[in-house]
Amino acid sequence: MDEKPTISEWLIENFYVIHLYMRRGEADPEVAAELAQEAIARISAAENRGVDVGNIRPYAYGVARNVLIDHYRVKGRYKFSEVEDNIPDPRESAEYVHGLRDLLRPEIKKLPPRQRQIIWLRYYEDKSPKEIAEDLGIGAATVHNIHSLAVRRLRDALIQQGIEYRRA
Repeated sequence: MDEKPTISEWLIENFYVIHLYMRRGEADPEVAAELAQEAIARISAAENRGVDVGNIRPYAYGVARNVLIDHYRVKGRYKFSEVEDNIPDPRESAEYVHGLRDLLRPEIKKLPPRQRQIIWLRYYEDKSPKEIAEDLGIGAATVHNIHSLAVRRLRDALIQQGIEYRRA
């Protein structure tokens, strides 16, 4: 019986499959190559976290599809020249993030306890929604819904303070 390849082994043998998939979705070959690299990074990250992906091929295609969807969402919002011109200096980014934390801290305290708990587990303990669901004994869909509501409230609070929210 053949042993199932690891995700890394599968990626080494099938990089071209991911790249071809991206080429079908993005006409620019350079952008397609970057998207393929992003997909591979996300797939590899799953292996590093110890995620059991089951059958690797459908999982890889799902990740690649999500990367492509994210790409087109961003592309629809911004022109690439605008994005490249507005890349912040890393030191400014750190200051910006710390400033946001200071602004969000009181808003997080205003969240209902369950939302606060999920925000804490997700962003401070870096747990996946599935891990949070297991820890709290609730369904993953419930975690997703509570998380979405909490993030929406925090985003609205930032907007009320005059801070533009952009998803990274």
